[in-house]
Amino acid sequence: AFFPFAMGLLTGKYTSNSIKSMSEDTITSLVSNKKTALEERELKDYAKRISSLMTVMESIAQNNGKTIAQVSLNYIVSKGAIPIPGARTEAQVKDNIGAMGWRLTDTEVSMLELEAGKLDFGFEGAGFKRTSEKFVGYGVEKWKLD
Repeated sequence: AFFPFAMGLLTGKYTSNSIKSMSEDTITSLVSNKKTALEERELKDYAKRISSLMTVMESIAQNNGKTIAQVSLNYIVSKGAIPIPGARTEAQVKDNIGAMGWRLTDTEVSMLELEAGKLDFGFEGAGFKRTSEKFVGYGVEKWKLD
């Protein structure tokens, strides 16, 4: 699965609540990215629109002793796909590795899909909906398996 974090939205880095639970190394690596001010503004707007989904993800993460990013990756694995997450720092690699060795319950997967289904915009492909599209920053790209 490409873009498993939906341009960082599914890591929680664009929400103030999840910053509190991240290590200093992780926070530094997330905020020292190369996005323009416009990209940051757009992503923060999307983050506001997915706040209810993030609340569910934060709850699942807390209940499992994991991070939001680990929940995102584990969801993909739970659905039988292989995520291809990026990592620019050691902290991000460690966070990605933390998605292995456990599985979301069927109830947790259902909770994520139910909340994602309530979103008022196309957040498919890199999130929790099944579709032939993927979220690519400022729009949706269609794809199909032949």
